Amino acid sequence: MALNLLTCICAAERDAISALPPETAAQVLRKGASGDYTKVIDSTAEAAAVAHLEGAGFRGRLVSEELGERRFGADDYPLVVLDPIDGTTNATRGISFYSISVAIADGPMLSDVYAGAVLELPSGRLFTAERGRGALLDGRRIRVNGASPLGSALIGVDLNVMGNREKFMEMAALCVAAKHVRNMGSAAIELSYVASGALDLYADNRGKLRVTDIAAALLILKEAGGTVLDLSGNALDCPLDLKQRVSLVAGHSGACAEALSVIRKP
Repeated sequence: MALNLLTCICAAERDAISALPPETAAQVLRKGASGDYTKVIDSTAEAAAVAHLEGAGFRGRLVSEELGERRFGADDYPLVVLDPIDGTTNATRGISFYSISVAIADGPMLSDVYAGAVLELPSGRLFTAERGRGALLDGRRIRVNGASPLGSALIGVDLNVMGNREKFMEMAALCVAAKHVRNMGSAAIELSYVASGALDLYADNRGKLRVTDIAAALLILKEAGGTVLDLSGNALDCPLDLKQRVSLVAGHSGACAEALSVIRKP
């Protein structure tokens, strides 16, 4: 039931943004609840998600990157956690790598997420997971790769450090240690790629990731047998709150441990 709701939200958003004229998608409307500027494509996608929740008779709360929090009735839970478009810059620049990320939780923490969906756009590939039931890509079960030394690994990173030389140098060391590196611009898809084995590891040390970016993909990755750690080496968990900002490494437990040893090396 929950997963069906999430996939229908993805479909509603996809249909809404596919009708947008390309010249309007990048127009800035306002500053969103997350602190970033809301563009027409973000607002259109979010409005489609809200309309679907209303039409489905959803009762609970929505936390979304643009509008913040909205209640549907008096109940606190379930809580839908939405990034209407993850990778907006890619989407508005004509780079075909962005996604819709939506999850649902029965409590206030990231660890309370019990279903998630990431729709890769424009390809239409759908990553899904339910707690305790494994992870799927277009209905096919997926698993993270086994332990792979960085020297033979394909990793994803986010190098958008916005002038922070220290953060860049940490990531540079990780990039030098890896065999292949990708910097693609949608954390939700890149984490899902780790879940499917397309990437061996994903790392983001910037302290800028929001729960809306990662809530769905973290469940997908964990249900695919992966590990998600903060930069102290602890299992990543935090409140499902737009004020939260996190860093992480994600992949096979051995790959995560090696990556942290490189990032934290004096």
